[in-house]
Parts: sequence; C-alpha cells; structure tokens
Amino acid sequence: MRTFLTVVAALAAAAAAQSTRDILRTDASGVFIQHDTNPAAATPVFDLDTRAGVLWTFNDPASIPQSVALGNAGQDSWVAHSLNDERLSKFTTTGTGTPDFVYSMLAENPGVIGVDAAPTGSVAAVLSFTPGGTVNLRAFTDQSGPNPLWTYTFDPAYNNAGKRAVSVAADGGRIAACAYDGTKTLVIYTDSTGTVLSSTQINGFSSGLELSADGSRILLTNGANARLLDAATMTEIYNLPVSGAGGYHRISADGSAIAGGGFNIRAAREIAGTWQVVYSANGNQDWFGGGVALSGDGQTLFVLSHNYGAGSLPNNHQVIDLNTGTVLATSGYTGTGAWQNAAVAAQSNADGTLFACASWGDQGNTMPEVRIYDRDLNLVGSIDTPGSPFELDMDPDGDFILVGSKSVHANTFGSGGNTYAYSNQSDCPADINNDGTLDFFDVQLFLNLFAAQDPAADLNNDTLFDFFDIQIYLNLFSAGCP
Repeated sequence: MRTFLTVVAALAAAAAAQSTRDILRTDASGVFIQHDTNPAAATPVFDLDTRAGVLWTFNDPASIPQSVALGNAGQDSWVAHSLNDERLSKFTTTGTGTPDFVYSMLAENPGVIGVDAAPTGSVAAVLSFTPGGTVNLRAFTDQSGPNPLWTYTFDPAYNNAGKRAVSVAADGGRIAACAYDGTKTLVIYTDSTGTVLSSTQINGFSSGLELSADGSRILLTNGANARLLDAATMTEIYNLPVSGAGGYHRISADGSAIAGGGFNIRAAREIAGTWQVVYSANGNQDWFGGGVALSGDGQTLFVLSHNYGAGSLPNNHQVIDLNTGTVLATSGYTGTGAWQNAAVAAQSNADGTLFACASWGDQGNTMPEVRIYDRDLNLVGSIDTPGSPFELDMDPDGDFILVGSKSVHANTFGSGGNTYAYSNQSDCPADINNDGTLDFFDVQLFLNLFAAQDPAADLNNDTLFDFFDIQIYLNLFSAGCP
C-alpha cells in the first residue's frame, strides 16, 4: 500500500512540476523528500518495440481512411481510403508504416469503401460502390498482393451499401456482404473463391453485417433491428429490436450473443438453445449506436455513448456482465467547445478484459480521441489524434489496434487523414527497468524520463508530456504484473 502511495505522490509532483528532481516518498518512517542527486546514473531498459504505444503513423495528404481492419492475428493491417485517391492499402502491423501494396480504385471513384479481414487468416474483403453505380466485392490476400483473388459484382439494381456491409469469417473461408436497391437488401454468403453459397432479400436498408468467427451466423444491421440469420439457409434465428435506426449491431465471435444500440442498448444471449434478452437499458438522451462491442466469448458488453441532448459533448463508458446483466463499471467525461464528440467505434478482445473506443473529440481536447480501458475502466492507453477517428479495429487477443482518422475534426473542413497502428503488447509495461518487480525504482525511472521529456515517457504518443501520460502510468502500475 505504501509503495502505491509513493507512486501517487511522486506522479502528482511530476504533474505539478515536470522539471523537478525531488521525490515525495512514504515508508515506515513517514513522509519525506528524497532528492535525486544523480538522475543520469539511472539508465532505464525501456523497449520501445514492446511497450504499449503507437508503432507507426501513416499520413495521407488527400484521402481519409474511413474503414480499417486487422487480420492474421493482428499482423495484417488493411486500410480503405475514401473521398480522394480511393484505394486499398495493406500494411504489416509491426512494420515501418509503409504500405506493402496498394490497390487503386481511383478509376472506379467509389463513394464508399469498406474493408474487413479474417482474424486468424491473411484474407481481406473490400466492398465499394459508386453512387448510383455498381457495388463490387473483392477478396485479397497478403500473398496475392494488389491483384484481387476474385470480384463479385451485385446486380445493378443494388446500387447502395454501407462501409460495414462486409464481413470475413475467422479463417477467411467465408465472406458475407449486402447491398440495397432502394426497397430491399440483398445479402450474399460466399466461399473463399467468391462462389455464392446462399443469399436472401430483406425488406429495408441494412447498413452493415457481421459474421460469427466460424461463419455460420450473420448478424444484420437492418435499421433498428439486429436480425440474426443462419448463414447456410438464410433463415432468421432471432430478431432483437432497438429504439432508433442508424447504429451498428454486433455479434460475438462465438455467435452466442448479439447486441444492438440506438437510443437504448439491448443484448441477447443463446442460453440452453433459447435466445433471451439479458440486458436492456435507456440513457438520458444518450446515443448508443456508434460504440457497441462484445467480447469474443459473448459474456461481456462494452458500450461507448454520447449525449445528443448536450451537443454530443458528454461521453460515457459502461462494462456489463451478460451472464448476470450487471453493470460492472462506468466512467465518463464532458468535453468543451462547439464540436460534436460523437462516439464512432468500439472493440473488445476475446475475453472481455480490454476495450478500445473512439470519439470524434471535443474542441477543448478534454480526453484523447482513442481510449483503451481494462475491465474496471482504468485508462491503460490512448491515442490523442489531431483529427476525428472514423473507425478502429482490435485483434481478438487485444495485442494491436488499428485506427483510421481524418486529419482535422469532422466538424471542420479539411482533407487528408492518418492511420495509426498501436501495440498493447507488454507483459508488464509499468516495470520500466525490466527486473520483474514493480516498485519505487520503476517510478523513479519514469519520473526521470518524464522530466527529461524522453519519448519513452510520452505514453499516449501525442508529443506532449502531461497528466494523460501520468494517468496511464498510474493505471498500469496499479494493474500490477501478471
């Protein structure tokens, strides 16, 4: 307990006076000031390749990465660039941030491009359409490079689709996609060669869909309804309605749980072969549709919402145990200024111990736009993006996060964007000296790095040395070592 109090006091001192070398220490004899007489003598062993943080940033001066996907156990980063210089880029997540290859769609001039990737395989599928034109579905692999494995073109009557209207099963062997003709949505389900195995028509516009990991179930975002389909037969298994269309509904990797968000949030699970609503809640003018995430095992729901009645400035986070319907943790903050801080994306790892979410960001930059939380909603990482994120993804193990962001806020005019690859990999990131023990010496080394404005202490990689870096380190220290 005293060690933890030492951390709190020392980090508070660092926040108040970044350049100080005096440390407030608490031990059995009481509280006293310890002066660091030789700060240069302590040389930290701080591996920048394994600590949590941004691995690379790719800046695009013209286009905006509106859709991103991680595949192949997080090693493949797929980015769909839209609005200008439309293309698909494939990066190696742990690489240098230079595209391995690019597939240009400039001649097609699509209005929307959506990408998804196989979590455990090196397969990606891209859905694109030109407004009023055709909708195309293409498959790629890392090995095939910029040459599509195959292309499926929807009937010209189906000339509209959403960026989340494509999904790839875990091993890449099955792909689902949908397009809209103004009245009905056509859902197709293909094998790895692009052969359509089954299809169906659903009344109304469906903005997105998701496959379970084994590809046996499809969850369709059909307006305000989360419609669960058997992929082989296209028969409806279950329908979960929510209040208000416009959100994106989610299915767990194991297919045992679904969740839908709108002006309320609802979740259902398959228990002993029967689907049951296990959680339902309303907010005080909250919009839940943009930030719903389910753990891969279907047992945990994470929700990011914004309050539309207050200019979308308040953001709230919740973690819910779907076994009991109990809210495990909540947190929130209220931004400032005239810009909307809309919630746009959320992801969970497989066991519901790590969550990532993204908001557009407020004008006062109250909190980083991309935030990473543990199960208790401690902030354990973040990316303070200069512009508004549009999409993020996280691999099932929670090792990597991929973010696509506009270069400026979504409420302001501007072109271009940034892609960020972020690593959560670190056995014990707070153990800075890597001696296997989390103690005051790690705190002392962090304080030295922080005072010297060493990049290793810039834990959210925003080029600033401020309270957010200290908060992240404090949370990491409190979490301890495995």
